[in-house]
Amino acid sequence: MPVRVEEARYEPLVKELRLNAFIESDSMVTVLPLVSGILQEMPVEVGQRVSKGQVVARIDAARYELQLRQAEAAWLSAKGTFERIEQLFQAGAASQQSYDQARGQLDAYRSQYELAMLQLEYATVRSPIDGVVLLRQLAVGSIAAPERPLLTIGDLSRLVVKARVPERYYADFNKAENGVEVRVLRTGGEAYAATLASVSPFVSPENRTFEATCDLVEGLESLRPGMSVTAVFSLARKDGAWSLPFDALSGETKLWYVESDGTGGSFAHTMSLEPGFSTDERFEVPAEFSAYRFIVEGQHFLKDGAPVRLIGERAPR
Repeated sequence: MPVRVEEARYEPLVKELRLNAFIESDSMVTVLPLVSGILQEMPVEVGQRVSKGQVVARIDAARYELQLRQAEAAWLSAKGTFERIEQLFQAGAASQQSYDQARGQLDAYRSQYELAMLQLEYATVRSPIDGVVLLRQLAVGSIAAPERPLLTIGDLSRLVVKARVPERYYADFNKAENGVEVRVLRTGGEAYAATLASVSPFVSPENRTFEATCDLVEGLESLRPGMSVTAVFSLARKDGAWSLPFDALSGETKLWYVESDGTGGSFAHTMSLEPGFSTDERFEVPAEFSAYRFIVEGQHFLKDGAPVRLIGERAPR
């Protein structure tokens, strides 16, 4: 039977998990207007840095100015009425009921005045955070409304990657002694260091995944929210160990190796091993296994002691 063999290798073993993800800004805010009207001005452009409280849009405020003047007039009238009735009440010339009604009207008109001032203030839209304008969803002249986003602002000083991790890895992510290492890969091959910031305590019942959030510590100048990346989590590591590829396993615990009889003949023999520490591709073996040549191709139809013909050793992968 022709077989191909491979020897055990001594090298670091790293158990990795690779997941597709997207870069996000840790503070990314969609700015919504709180009042409706025609968008008159948006003095910021995409890519522009803005400060918290800076004006980013103005909505036509003519209607709200009129409402404020009406509310102010009604409040001042109610205030004057209340002051007269209060004087009469203190002099015993007005009833408690009249006093209470005047006080109630004053409070109601004052609330309407304060609401009108607030609506007029809302016509000037300000940035809620320090950041960079990422998107402009509306153009000047459009109708702005509370349900229609104006623009999106993100803080690019802290970029994160949020990955959906299969439930079976939850224990690996929550072992404090593991010290999960993270790196982020882009399509072109660039790699950036990251740190595991948090692990969600909630597992979604719909897709059986949980969220892991990672902080990027490199690439903040070149990476941007929305980019597609691969998040690589190093869940466990052994800096040096003898290992074999999973191709060497026949079944779950059987290994085949080749032994020479000293006259040029080669024979296949079997041994059992319960794989312990492993990665997606390789599993750890005892150091004494380094003296054997293990069959990685052609072992599935062998019997113990069967003669075999070596067709070569597989190059390390």
